[in-house]
Amino acid sequence: MKNKVWLFTAALLLFTAGCGKTDLTEKEINGDEQKTIESQETEKTTEKDGNASGEKKSVTENENAELQENGESYTWEDVTLQFPKSWKDKYVVAEDENGFTVFQKASYEKEKGMGYLFGISKDTEWYPDAAGVSILGYTDDGVLYEVVRPTDVSCDVENEDTLNEYQGMMQQSDTVVQNAVIDTQNLHKDADQYIIPVSMTQTISADSLINMSDNDLWLARNEIYARHGRGFTNEYLQSYFNACSWYEKTAETDAFDESVLSQTEKDNLKVIQEAEKTYADEHPYPKEYKTGQKVMEDIDGDGREEEIRYDVKESGDYAGYSCILTVNGTSYELCEYAAMVTPETDCFYVTDINAYDDSLEIAVLDDGPSGDYVTYFYRYDGNTLEFAGEVTGFPFKEKNGGINGFTGQSGIYGTIRTDILETAYLNGYWWYDSDAGKLEYIDGGMHQYKYFTPHRLYVDLPLWKAMDQNSEQVTVSSGQDVFFISSDAKEWIYVRAKDGTEGNIHVDGENVSNVGRPGTEVFSELNYFD
Repeated sequence: MKNKVWLFTAALLLFTAGCGKTDLTEKEINGDEQKTIESQETEKTTEKDGNASGEKKSVTENENAELQENGESYTWEDVTLQFPKSWKDKYVVAEDENGFTVFQKASYEKEKGMGYLFGISKDTEWYPDAAGVSILGYTDDGVLYEVVRPTDVSCDVENEDTLNEYQGMMQQSDTVVQNAVIDTQNLHKDADQYIIPVSMTQTISADSLINMSDNDLWLARNEIYARHGRGFTNEYLQSYFNACSWYEKTAETDAFDESVLSQTEKDNLKVIQEAEKTYADEHPYPKEYKTGQKVMEDIDGDGREEEIRYDVKESGDYAGYSCILTVNGTSYELCEYAAMVTPETDCFYVTDINAYDDSLEIAVLDDGPSGDYVTYFYRYDGNTLEFAGEVTGFPFKEKNGGINGFTGQSGIYGTIRTDILETAYLNGYWWYDSDAGKLEYIDGGMHQYKYFTPHRLYVDLPLWKAMDQNSEQVTVSSGQDVFFISSDAKEWIYVRAKDGTEGNIHVDGENVSNVGRPGTEVFSELNYFD
């Protein structure tokens, strides 16, 4: 497989493309001798397509002058950036045949390659595993505009003033990149809403999929159909694609005409399906078993299988149920380890939370007092049964809308509840500490919603670009659907409008701080329950 390697060092950033050939020729442009749009042309037509709309916008000399008041402009081929006024004389641009890289001048002058802020390049091949690389935009004919960001601090850290300046420029870099103007036809800037944004235009290789999870492969396969408006009977899939700005349902699943698929798309479907099969073969767990069934599994990793059986029956003890797990003839009452309120009576699971050790776990399910699902995990050391912890929700494909909650690398995605603006369920993350033999909940900041419900917007809504009420804003017009994408489950929700506009809302009690009004006056269909 041909690879493009992005090498980040404190000394030099290399763009490597095509058969291992590296072009190290660079053209350096200092901020104080910056090329501007005016110096190249007085009028140009650019593609304005934040939502793949194809709308044309004319950039005139007067408009360029207005931009210039805010800072210097820079153009490389068909990409134009607007730098903040505060960046004047503080940056250097290094060009090569593939693109350009922006550096902090103070660090770069001390040592070439230091002060790396970001780079933008053009390519025609998709590389899913390149560190720090994201797609700024792509065209229908397969051209990718890629953004490369540093994976570590890359500046003169010995000089405090230089370090502080670099950190400030890094904070502004995302805005500079997001506001880039790309002058090309049929540009799409919604790559972050796809698993494989180029599956319609490029043939995907099996090698490019080897590090993808089964969840991503499943979504990638179905997004090929979704591009053409197919509906889905799976509730999660329909919810997921409804929240994508590019998706519009035009046909029910059973009425979809597959002849609309191109040969490239059909080939990609086969490649992805093969990757899904390979993943399933390499990751046989979790395995579902029926209660009352004798199971043979090596759960303690000693090379010999244990005989396992799980039985659930009504009882006068333990809140009305007895949950007996038997391993090699020894019975354990699980209600003595955890409070089983309404245990699932039809199945249990053998799981492999950490694929890098030899042991397995036993998982049993409880519906809880009012649909508050909990999964309890147990491990067996060859002599005794030990409680390994619990995860709220059922992280199993069959009971989780088709999503596998097991990462195979000591992590499990379960479910947490939030009541911020409405009652909803989000993804939560649990980490398995192999040394302690216990699961631990990790609050990772933002949590994705389990399902994306459309809320009709009653008012124009300004969104903060960052979780900061002093950050830049972008406004969503009233009358369209808005989806809650993720939340910190405390005071912030990241939302996406159907027109593709994204940003953050702040919640203070029942009020949306962005407009100072109650949530029910801003969004439709807010649901609350006990």
